[in-house]
Amino acid sequence: MDDWRTLLPTAYLLTGSDAGARDLLARGLAGGGGLDGLVRAHLRRRFGRDASIAGTSGDPWWLSPADVATARATAAALDDLDRPARTATVLRWHERLPAVEVARLVPGTDPDPLPDRLGIPADELPARLEGLAELTDLRDLTDGDVAEGVRAVRSRRRARVLLAVGAVAVLGAGAVWLPGALPSAPPTAAAGTDAPAAGPPRGSLAENDALVAALRGRLDPGQDDGRLVYAGDVAGRRWVLFVRMTDGAPSAYWFTGDAGADPADLLLSGASFTDGGGPAAWSMAVGTAGGTTLLVVADPGEDVEVTPGFAVAADGTASLAFTPADTEDGVAAAQLSGAVGPPALAYRLVRDGEVLATEQPVNYVSDVEGSRARPEPGAPRSGPGPVDRTAFDAAVDQAVVPTGLAGTDLAVAVLGAGQFPAPGGLSATAVTVAVTFPSGGVVTSTAWAAQETGGGRIATCGVETHPAGTDLAALTVVTRCSGYATDSSTFGATVLVVAPTGAAVRVSDDAGAAVQQPDLDAGWAYVVDGADALTVYEADGVPGEVSRAGAGPYD
Repeated sequence: MDDWRTLLPTAYLLTGSDAGARDLLARGLAGGGGLDGLVRAHLRRRFGRDASIAGTSGDPWWLSPADVATARATAAALDDLDRPARTATVLRWHERLPAVEVARLVPGTDPDPLPDRLGIPADELPARLEGLAELTDLRDLTDGDVAEGVRAVRSRRRARVLLAVGAVAVLGAGAVWLPGALPSAPPTAAAGTDAPAAGPPRGSLAENDALVAALRGRLDPGQDDGRLVYAGDVAGRRWVLFVRMTDGAPSAYWFTGDAGADPADLLLSGASFTDGGGPAAWSMAVGTAGGTTLLVVADPGEDVEVTPGFAVAADGTASLAFTPADTEDGVAAAQLSGAVGPPALAYRLVRDGEVLATEQPVNYVSDVEGSRARPEPGAPRSGPGPVDRTAFDAAVDQAVVPTGLAGTDLAVAVLGAGQFPAPGGLSATAVTVAVTFPSGGVVTSTAWAAQETGGGRIATCGVETHPAGTDLAALTVVTRCSGYATDSSTFGATVLVVAPTGAAVRVSDDAGAAVQQPDLDAGWAYVVDGADALTVYEADGVPGEVSRAGAGPYD
């Protein structure tokens, strides 16, 4: 943790605020630390937060008004850049990294044109960024605060893993407490608002004193009674929401069941927030065999729009299409076909045409039995195999889950499979799949799995989209896979090549240097030495980019 004081100003430049910098710092340290860890966390970051390190920023009394004005102008210029460009600017002119190192950390971004985009001469940028970094407030942050923030991130990540492998509440199973760390939402156009906790209770049952008292009695004793936020029958279900404050942070307690159900028959689920804030709106989704019902309780005057997930178009682009939900007094109910849940299902809040926030349901329960439906793997087109079922499922999920569709309803081909040495001396098996969506658009996805004493490891690599009509028999996919050893002592990257048998593949960096021509085994190969520098390839003269985790269309 000793390097956090040097990383925090860089995090401030990347995010633009003290709160954002502290959140990013916790993520970066939890993911391995150092500048690499900070950048990885930032580029993979979506709207929403895992943890907030304690402390608040104050006025920069330690700088002159002139210096503050210059810093603010620099900040405004940075805000006009997208995330990769902003990251490349900070790395090149604040961290003083060479261009090749910037390209490794932020693939596909050329830093050279960025000073012109900022309107700041390149020779002035280092001083301007240093001046902006001096606004970072370190006064009320301690080693203990940082350590606690990192523990919170790691704890939330463990909760996410449990949720991903099936720890989702089943209706009728009794009282269930769901972790508040559901996967974060897609990027939003503007910052969110505080969770709506003020004002009178809403809903058709808000004045049903007997119902409210019976449900309040089911809450844990020894805390405050909680504030009734919503109670009503809508979209065929009964919904009651209480919000309690514990140590300055809110917790949501949802009761739900069939419309008209008795209090004793309603399922209790909840979510807590440890950063003193909450979501932009309270929300809950319920999945059944007949579809998914979403209820959102936002601030009055806000409209709600809903998406079931990313859509892959025929031209290979992936996008979120939001449709308006019926909203009254800030409360919206939406019904979607299929048991669509996080991370595909999302909603956004709109006021006067401006998007305020994009989030996923705070709570989600489902009575759909069994694990996520996945197809059976076929024989690989390329590589010696084997087709590891765990790696196959992970690769399919990476491509399919963000769309809200079922893998069994889509055409899934195994492009390649083979083994390579993973960090820590393990032998890993990688699988690359191609998923064809209803539009004809194709998504390729790679994942690897390794067995070790006491369990196993799974990691996803890059994901890419391709237009309809792509010839899967002739398609080459080159992907960067990375990971830490079990004890986090070693980080390693490997470039995997999946090509048609007999193809000649050449992998290099953007400058055409560091050229590697791997020996293909039935169209499959891996490159370990210098893998991090490899960003582009040619397969029989056809160029392409090395895909990598965190740079896909769903991120």
